[in-house]
Amino acid sequence: MTTTVSALSEKVRALLLDQIQRGTQLGTQVCAYRNGEMIVDAWAGEIGPEDSRPVQADTLFPSFSTTKGVAATALHILADRGVIDYAAPVSEYWPEFAANGKERITVAQAMSHQSGLHAAPPNEVALNWDRAIDFIASGTPAYEPGTSTGYHAITYAWVVGGIVQGASGRHIKDVIQEEIAGPLGIQGEMYVGIPDGVEDRLAWLQSPPEPTPEQAAMNPMANLPDDHDFFKAMPRTGALDWNSMEVRKACIPSANGHFTARALARMYAALAHGGEVGGVRLVSPERIAQMSRVQVDTPDRVIFMPIRKSIGFFNGGKTMGMHGATGPRETAFGHPGAGGSIAFADPDVNLSIAVTINKMQGTLQAEGPTFEICELIRKELGVNA
Repeated sequence: MTTTVSALSEKVRALLLDQIQRGTQLGTQVCAYRNGEMIVDAWAGEIGPEDSRPVQADTLFPSFSTTKGVAATALHILADRGVIDYAAPVSEYWPEFAANGKERITVAQAMSHQSGLHAAPPNEVALNWDRAIDFIASGTPAYEPGTSTGYHAITYAWVVGGIVQGASGRHIKDVIQEEIAGPLGIQGEMYVGIPDGVEDRLAWLQSPPEPTPEQAAMNPMANLPDDHDFFKAMPRTGALDWNSMEVRKACIPSANGHFTARALARMYAALAHGGEVGGVRLVSPERIAQMSRVQVDTPDRVIFMPIRKSIGFFNGGKTMGMHGATGPRETAFGHPGAGGSIAFADPDVNLSIAVTINKMQGTLQAEGPTFEICELIRKELGVNA
């Protein structure tokens, strides 16, 4: 790396060490690209709360919904090749999906959480690919599709997976490996469902601390009824154990991706840089605007706040005068993950940033330590407004 890049990486690493000292993080990786070139590559901390080995550049972090952006990219690569049309009904590629009033739901609607299929399946279904695909195909929308939006926290996995499989005849995990990880040279650093043999490289999640009574009282979820859509999408009890090998090895392309920050930042570097990085093209330049165009920005029925959603991504921009970790531009797109991971492209300034973490924060939108990291990088580059 050049002296300038090294200086920025050192500033980021110093922030990571400060966060660890403050107790807001345990182990973290950060990588960023500008104009197709790596400008930040930093890591610090420990692999897990009961594993004091140091985080390495190739440590694999479970990253929750940050997985959704990788799965979406796989779909967009196929769309760029004419295999998928965003305006086509999902049932054109996946006939079984038409059941129970879903025959007119388009790919764009389904991928922007407008199909009303947010209620999570039982755990035994979630861990079985074929059963989960059937669960979505036979599902009944909770509302008239296209009239509302409700975050498909878990079920997005088989919405995108079913579309990709029906349209291409390929499993989405194979599309991710063959069309993203392989060409970009990040094999071994991008998995949705880990293979055998990588167990020693896994980061372990630490759950967020129990809130104080004052924090609990201020939590907007505290007063939600048990039958609220939030708890249908993300059940209050009996959740999957995301540290378990059974869950890690399943394929749940909404939530159980395992990545390095380097891999995520490289993928999004291509999307920030006209579809290409390092001589490898993922999609055509004109595809970027199509895949990141906001489809809906109304209040979300599940997470009860307005979120700009494009086809499989969350977009940046300000809400009530403030922006989140993805930044101030609505043209920026990617996905945060529960607890604080994030990865995104900001094409207007040709920037990508990825952050992987293992000490989960009580956040769905990468507030807190991850926001600090992304803001530091934007500020140092002069692109934070």
